[in-house]
Amino acid sequence: MKRTLLAVFLSLAFALPVLAGENSGMVKCAVAELHPTQISVGMAEVKVKKHKLRKMDKDELKKFKKENPEPSVLGPGGKYYIVDHHHLARALYETGVDGTWCNVIADYSGYSMSDFWNKMSERNWVYPYDENGHGPMSYSAIPARVEDLKDDPYRSLAGFVRKAGGYDKSQTPFTEFKWADFFRSRISSRDIADDFDACVEKGVKLAHSPEAAGLPGYQGK
Repeated sequence: MKRTLLAVFLSLAFALPVLAGENSGMVKCAVAELHPTQISVGMAEVKVKKHKLRKMDKDELKKFKKENPEPSVLGPGGKYYIVDHHHLARALYETGVDGTWCNVIADYSGYSMSDFWNKMSERNWVYPYDENGHGPMSYSAIPARVEDLKDDPYRSLAGFVRKAGGYDKSQTPFTEFKWADFFRSRISSRDIADDFDACVEKGVKLAHSPEAAGLPGYQGK
């Protein structure tokens, strides 16, 4: 009961819209009340973000949150559904940060749940594939809170391979998940667990190979 009351309090405390000027789409929101639009994240990436957050002092964190809002859609019931920055949201939650900023890019609060998810799918704002790459799953399989996001080690691998120069950042929706699925059949999960760095090196080589042609951000090397 105490946890429920606290969640309600935070939801009310951090859901006040900022109406001034160019930031009219910015609202304060409670991290614990953010709704994911995907099933998994890469926990290795979350760990890196947590480390960066913990090094910030109070003022640095406040500025960082304002400059890195959660892109969100206002959904049925006035709930905020984040369409990007899931790793950051999970990192904020795990470091005990109660509130952050959301940048509301669409208001579908008047839709039924069925119509809402259909619209989100139409806009490529939902990814209903599980931590093993299986799907599409029912939208009910998507966690209701960022604390319940599953770990997909291949999503971590894809993120680290991009940062190591394996492929370019792309505007294609869910680029890293597409690369995660590419690596899923080529690098074993045991190898990832045993020697992640070696798998990143192997991933870069695979990303530069003709096998990866056609994937978003492919460099053609």
